[in-house]
Amino acid sequence: MTAFVDAMVFLAVIMMAIAVTIAHSPVQGGGGADPDQFLDALGSIEVRMSDMTEKDDDTLVYLVDLMAMSLFETNASQDYVEDILDTLFGQRVYSLSMEYGSRSASFGTSSDYWSVEDTRSYAISTGGTLNVTLRTL
Repeated sequence: MTAFVDAMVFLAVIMMAIAVTIAHSPVQGGGGADPDQFLDALGSIEVRMSDMTEKDDDTLVYLVDLMAMSLFETNASQDYVEDILDTLFGQRVYSLSMEYGSRSASFGTSSDYWSVEDTRSYAISTGGTLNVTLRTL
């Protein structure tokens, strides 16, 4: 009988430890990330061209260059950024819009209220500027 009580106390302590760990986890959907830091980091992310396009070229390119290119031809950069944003901010609790020249696109949630909004401009290696605005709830 004592072993049963010890086991129950042990399980209760483990459950409390798990609850505290989950509650204070740094990777939580919604509220755990900062749009300013994300946009700062976005300009320095490099990916292989072959991972984002159908081109057989393993050259490293900046993700923002591929994001600008995605406004003219389809590539996986928008899906890649959406996956990152879903992980950092939560499923569709953000809106990201980008503009390059006369082209623009946006994805995420449309809302009239955003708690945080931040904008960055990135110089594109082929010329021009990609303007990116990230809004979070």
